[in-house]
Amino acid sequence: MIRFAMSGILIFSLFVSLLSGCQAGNEDIKVISAKPSGYEINLYTHPDDEKQAKEYMEALLNWKTSQEDDDFLAFNETTTNTKDIDLTSDQLPALIIYKEGQAIQTITGEDTSPTDIIDTLENTVALTDNQNS
Repeated sequence: MIRFAMSGILIFSLFVSLLSGCQAGNEDIKVISAKPSGYEINLYTHPDDEKQAKEYMEALLNWKTSQEDDDFLAFNETTTNTKDIDLTSDQLPALIIYKEGQAIQTITGEDTSPTDIIDTLENTVALTDNQNS
């Protein structure tokens, strides 16, 4: 009987640990996005940590200003929840480039240089139309 009770407590403890781990992953995050030429570029960051995504923001702004017509590349800010995307809070900041709804390039983590981010943008996003939706 004691063995049954102990295994019940162990199972209950594992269940509570898993459940609390899932709840901890549900975090609202900031999304900076642009939709140039059939692509969607999303930068996901913690809303209260501007320093964390500084390199990403710097890279996006430098990339925007290096375009021939930087007026068409407008960035929008929204929020989402980590449960709605395929990222955890620990992977932020993250830059994901989508084409036709499919992720084609992902950069994550704080130790990414602006030069690497710009290179990825330039090598991935083909700006052929000056249209932004």
